[in-house]
Amino acid sequence: MAATKKTEVLKDTSAATHSDIAKSNGKVKEIRYSDNDLEYFKKHIMNIKVDAIDELRMLKERLDDLTNSEMASESMIYSMHMAEQGSEAMEKEKTYAHINRISDYIKKLDDALKRIEEKTYGICRECNILIAKERLLAVPITTQSASFKIHNRCPEDGVDRISVRS
Repeated sequence: MAATKKTEVLKDTSAATHSDIAKSNGKVKEIRYSDNDLEYFKKHIMNIKVDAIDELRMLKERLDDLTNSEMASESMIYSMHMAEQGSEAMEKEKTYAHINRISDYIKKLDDALKRIEEKTYGICRECNILIAKERLLAVPITTQSASFKIHNRCPEDGVDRISVRS
């Protein structure tokens, strides 16, 4: 007969530490952000995603314009100077690379939204601690605490701090 374990969600997650993960009285306490916090993060990420989609649309239009101007110049009797042709090619490459970066960022934003739905958003994948809210607002796609990212180790007290090495 397997013992069942109940999961409690901490009411005040701002002070959650590793000690909160420990079993107490046969119950396992789960560290996560509150539903209100997750809703706030979701709105924040959705706003960022809307901006990213707008930027992606503008970049695609820019790439179309560059491609169309290239086709128009090919039909001209006199070709453009070689330097101009090289500049346009470089501009197209830069725009295409930017499109790829923004597309990847949108995918990572979608992954963050999925983690919000699963209620795992804001939990460091390395240390299993809450990532500081400031970090999540600055880098909403992050999956690592600032402590781990900066020091490459989990904080001993289980609290994510945004500070540099001393």
